[in-house]
Amino acid sequence: MGSRTLREHLQVEPLVTLGQKYRILAPSSSLREHLTDSYWCSSMEEVCGGKIVGVAVRYTGQNLVLMQFIPKKVSPAGYRYPVSMSIPVEYLVPVATRSSAESQSMAGSFHSSPEPSEGTLHGDGVTRLCVVCGRYNVPGMLLRRHGYKCRGCVGKKSNAALRTEVSRVKEEVNV
Repeated sequence: MGSRTLREHLQVEPLVTLGQKYRILAPSSSLREHLTDSYWCSSMEEVCGGKIVGVAVRYTGQNLVLMQFIPKKVSPAGYRYPVSMSIPVEYLVPVATRSSAESQSMAGSFHSSPEPSEGTLHGDGVTRLCVVCGRYNVPGMLLRRHGYKCRGCVGKKSNAALRTEVSRVKEEVNV
């Protein structure tokens, strides 16, 4: 086994902490490969767009985590039924939690988007989010001109929404 292959095997898979909040920034086309049609509902576009923050409930497989999302839209019956589904670990992007004193003093009405966690950025100041498929912090990612790409995504056109998200997170950290 070469040193490069050994180094890739030694890298740790992303760790998901149960009870923590995560977003999914992957386009629905990427995530649809991993979910059956029974999971697909009207809230999935919001889930895939990162508009709804979910909570990790439990591990359901080697690389699967049961996530629970509360949709923003009310059902026809007037309820907000939680959407629960098993999501591959590599699609979960952590959302930073802020202390209550800081959130009250600093996060006034102008604060609308979740903040990146400290582990979201790497030394080069770029989020390790694949700008093609939306996977987060996968071993073997390559830094390209517009951001990181998985090895399987190199050569494919990047997603404009993911590029925007990477640049937004980068600007928030630099400010």
